[in-house]
Amino acid sequence: MNYKKQNSDLKNYRLIISIAIPMILSNISTPLLGFIDTAIIGRISVQQIGAIAIGSSILSFLYFCFSFFRMGTTGLIAQAYGKNNYNEVENIIKKNLFLALICGLFCIPSLLLIKDIIINIFSDNLIIHTLTKSYINIRIFGAPATFINFVIFGVLLGSNKPWKIFKLVIFINILNIILDLYLGVHIGLNLNGIAYGTIISEYTGVLIGLYYIKNLIPLDNLFKQKSLFKNNFNIIFKANINLFIRTALILISILMFTAIGSRLGETILAANAILIIFQMFLSYSLDGFAQAAEVLVGNEYGKKNKKNIINIIISSGIISFIFALFYSIIFYFFATKIILMITSIDEVITETNNYIIWIILSPLISFLSFHLDGVFIGSNKTKIMRNSVLISFIIYLICLIIFVPIYGNQGLWGSFIIFMFFRGLLLLIKYKSLYKFN
Repeated sequence: MNYKKQNSDLKNYRLIISIAIPMILSNISTPLLGFIDTAIIGRISVQQIGAIAIGSSILSFLYFCFSFFRMGTTGLIAQAYGKNNYNEVENIIKKNLFLALICGLFCIPSLLLIKDIIINIFSDNLIIHTLTKSYINIRIFGAPATFINFVIFGVLLGSNKPWKIFKLVIFINILNIILDLYLGVHIGLNLNGIAYGTIISEYTGVLIGLYYIKNLIPLDNLFKQKSLFKNNFNIIFKANINLFIRTALILISILMFTAIGSRLGETILAANAILIIFQMFLSYSLDGFAQAAEVLVGNEYGKKNKKNIINIIISSGIISFIFALFYSIIFYFFATKIILMITSIDEVITETNNYIIWIILSPLISFLSFHLDGVFIGSNKTKIMRNSVLISFIIYLICLIIFVPIYGNQGLWGSFIIFMFFRGLLLLIKYKSLYKFN
C-alpha cells in the first residue's frame, strides 16, 4: 500500500513538471523576445520609441483584463476531459471563442473613442500623442485575435498539450520580430510597420491555433451557433465575469504600486522597477506550476475524485514551495550582484539594496496565492477567487493609507506583500469548497 502511494506521488510530480516546464518556457519567452523587439524599436526616432511604449502599455492593460479567457477555458476544458465528455469540450470552445470575438470587436470602437483621453494621461507632447494615436489605431484591430488566442491557449492547456502552447507562443513572437524588422526597418514604415507586424503575427497565431484544436472541434462547427446560448452558457459567462473582476483588481493593485512609487521620487521609482524584475521572473516559474495544477485538478474534479484532487494539490504545493524557497535563497545570496548587472548608478544601487528584504520574503509569502489560483481555476470556483482578491484589495488599500505616509517605500512594499499574503490565505480558508462538486 505504501509502495502504491509513493508510486502515485511520483507520477503526480512527473505530470506536474511535464506540464510546468513548457509553460514556464512559454511565460519567459515573451519578455525575452520583447527585449529583442525593443532593440529593433531602438533603431527609430526617440518620439516613436516613446509612442510605442505608451501605446503598448495601454493595450497591455486592456488585454491583461481579458486574460481570463485563458484561465476560464483551461478549468472548464480540463473538467470536461476528466468526464470524457467531448460534446461539452466542443460547446465550451464554441462559446468561449464567440465571447472572445464579441469582446474583441467591442474593444475596438471603445478604445478608439477614449484613446485621446488616455494618451493625455501619459504624455502632453504633441508629436508623441499623434504617433501613439497612429500606433493604437492599427494595433487595436488585433484585439479579437489576442482574445481568441487566449481561448486557444486555454483549450490546449486544459487538454494537456502544453508543448503546443510553447510552439505557438514562440512562433507568434519570432514572426512578430521578423515582421518588425521587415516592415518597420527594411521597408521604412517605422512605427506603423511595427504595429502591422504585431497584428499580422497575432492573426497568423489564430489560424495555427485553430489548426491545433481541430481534432477537438471541426472548424466548420465553429459557425454553427444553434446551441450557443444553451448548455451552461450562463455558467461560462458568469465564470468569465468573475475572473475579469479578479484580474482587473490585480492589475489595478500593480498600477497603484507603480504610481505611488513614482510619487516617492525618481530614485525610488528606478529601484522599484529593478526589484519588480525579480518579482516578474518569480511569477513566471510559479505560474507554470499553477497552470499544471489547473489541468490536473480540473481533470480530477471532472471525475469527482476527491482523493486524487488532494494528492495533486499537495504535490503541486510542495513543488511550488521548493521553487519559492530556491528563489528566496538565490535572491538572498545573489540579489546585490544581479542589481549591479542591471544598473551602475550608485544612487539607484544603494536605494535598491534598502528593499531587498521584501524580494527575499516575497517567494515564500506569495507562492501560496499562485498555487491556489491554479487549484481554484481547475475546479472553476471563480466566485471564491473574485471575492478573495476583492477582500485582499480592500486590505491592500487600507495598508497603503496607513503605512506609506509613515514608512514610505518600505510601507509600499509591505502593503504589496500583505496583499499577496491575503490572496493565498483567503483561498486556503475556502479549501474545503473544492470538494463541493457542481
